[in-house]
Amino acid sequence: MNVAVVMYDRINLISLANVLSFVKSFQKAKIKTCAFKPEIVDEYELKITPEVSGESIYGADIIIIPDGIGALNLRHDEIFLSWIKSASNAKIKLGFDLGTLIFAGAGFLNNKSACIRGGYKNALSEYCDVSDTKVCESGDVISVSEWGDEIKAILAKILS
Repeated sequence: MNVAVVMYDRINLISLANVLSFVKSFQKAKIKTCAFKPEIVDEYELKITPEVSGESIYGADIIIIPDGIGALNLRHDEIFLSWIKSASNAKIKLGFDLGTLIFAGAGFLNNKSACIRGGYKNALSEYCDVSDTKVCESGDVISVSEWGDEIKAILAKILS
């Protein structure tokens, strides 16, 4: 199973680490970190290099977008969103907290529901119905407002 983990400027490094450490524990998962550009800077100015940059993410079975304050601006960046749309055929699109806004900006949440932490519900409501749950599955999109046992169980089921 091909898993693309999207990296972007002002990504939350803890969210990225949680996702990578959990997903890498499954042998079926072939993970690649992907970014639109060759070097990413996290929320605290740490430079990170993705495995793949600037290439289409078409062919990924699962696309994961971790949390990060940078998603607030990227949801309006048409060039970046065009790159995200190259993963439109992914069977599962998984957004962690603010990362869900990138899926929303790309149009993947039209006529769907999603969840996000409290202070950003208005931003998400511009695109879709907002759920008060910690994990919301709506079609091919799974949104997560908080890393925990519920999403770990869902991911384990998908990746096993």
